[in-house]
Amino acid sequence: MKSIKQSLLKLRRNLIEEHTVDYYRTAGGTRPDLRVVDLDGRRIIVKDFKRSDFLFRVIVGPILIRREYGAMRNLIGVEGIPQLVGKFDRYAFAMEHIDGTSLDHINNDALSNDFYEKLRVVIDNMHSRGVAHCDLRSRGNVMLANDGSPFVVDFAACVFRGRGINPFFRWLFHQFVLADDNAILRIKNRLSPELMSEIDHAQLATPLPFENQAKKFGETVRNLTRHFLTKRQ
Repeated sequence: MKSIKQSLLKLRRNLIEEHTVDYYRTAGGTRPDLRVVDLDGRRIIVKDFKRSDFLFRVIVGPILIRREYGAMRNLIGVEGIPQLVGKFDRYAFAMEHIDGTSLDHINNDALSNDFYEKLRVVIDNMHSRGVAHCDLRSRGNVMLANDGSPFVVDFAACVFRGRGINPFFRWLFHQFVLADDNAILRIKNRLSPELMSEIDHAQLATPLPFENQAKKFGETVRNLTRHFLTKRQ
């Protein structure tokens, strides 16, 4: 994996401007640009906070880029994760383009048991690399590729396992792992209820420790960030 990481490109920002061919999302407030860039015949996605609101861009943007870039470096070689291409600057990095559709834009009958089994493998491999996603309840963060395989995207909210054997941090990481697993079942129950087994229903009915507190904390942080670091209309 080290040799693959060393091959990541250090890209120039002017390449973004010159070769952007489309946008999946344009920047504004806390949102980054999601640029579709055609680079030497290779289509890539660039997440770019350069045009986000000023305070959010200079204070939070680099932190989010560093976190997500670090997570995706840890996940190099994991199938079902878009692979890194390189980094432009403190506001932007590039990853491979996946041909497909996010789960919030598909029909309820589009998924099979095979899809969920493969998604479980992706999530388990992600966890084994020490990364918990923490935002899989948003169906837009899971994609159905054109070949039928699952892809997990957007690691801005991820949590790392950390180093050492500190029991508290390992327990805390395990709680985020449980939340990811629970999120998969929620997606399955929403989009493919006919595929839910009795075991699935039992697991989904089991409350997660601190679930409500974590949700309220996340909402509070998002609201405060938008209030103080973005333009108010």
